[in-house]
Amino acid sequence: MTRLLMALNRHYCRLWQRLPENVRMLPDGPVILVGNHRAGVDPLLVQAAVNRPLSFLMSREYYRNMWYARWLFGLAGVIPVTPGGSNRHALSTAIEAVRAGSALCIFPEGGANPPIPMRKLYPGAIVMAAETGAPIIPFRVTGVWPFDHQRLWPPFLKRGRAKVIFGKILHVPEKRLNKEEIRNLTKVMREAILSAER
Repeated sequence: MTRLLMALNRHYCRLWQRLPENVRMLPDGPVILVGNHRAGVDPLLVQAAVNRPLSFLMSREYYRNMWYARWLFGLAGVIPVTPGGSNRHALSTAIEAVRAGSALCIFPEGGANPPIPMRKLYPGAIVMAAETGAPIIPFRVTGVWPFDHQRLWPPFLKRGRAKVIFGKILHVPEKRLNKEEIRNLTKVMREAILSAER
């Protein structure tokens, strides 16, 4: 079923969003992708742009409200989180998934934010990378209709000229980081996303 959904998603992204056909070959084993977030269509685009199935972190609010799509979220390995809130269980679940060899995609702004430059980023990806030794691959999504914070579906329905532009791999020391190290590495991650290019 997952292969079928991935194939259908790739057709939608290539034909309707006009995403280029080149595919980023991700390394085997644990990996964390981080990027900007323009609209709800972004996870579909990132999935279509890589060669491996991805798991995603998703706002708990949207996860609850979109009850009709939870079966799909389950297939995609979605982990609900509360942006800026207490996420100890979600963080543990995500770390376990990465340690098991999953490719996890995170939008560290915590929600859709169409403008560039980006908002302040949450440091969860840095913490996960330090806990698991997983490399971080930054990306930028461009060419899609932005989410206007009122209507969810227009970015899915309007044709785009989407691109997912990947940057250089970021390696985080595999150790317990102090607050200053987390803050500094989060700034490095932010710059890596903004400067991402293929």
